[in-house]
Amino acid sequence: MKEAKDLLWFKMDIEAVLKDYEVKHRFYDDGDFGSLTQIEFNSKEKGGNVDFWGLGWLGVFLWDYQKEEEIMNILLEPNKVEEQKKLLIELKSFL
Repeated sequence: MKEAKDLLWFKMDIEAVLKDYEVKHRFYDDGDFGSLTQIEFNSKEKGGNVDFWGLGWLGVFLWDYQKEEEIMNILLEPNKVEEQKKLLIELKSFL
């Protein structure tokens, strides 16, 4: 099984290019799928969050403020590693 994307990858590959976004990191010890590392990002046009769960789940939410519509709202299981990678690449293309 290939390695899943993680917080470090997100910081290096996505967060590094978020020039017009305010980015916040949140950490929670206990959640539905273990510990949670959440990255929230907002700009004038789009905002959302990525949830890296301790048990391997990945959640991505993206909202378009100008169109007032949801772009993405996806939660992927730990065994969906390839889909998780594709989802984060797709998220990057929207930002």
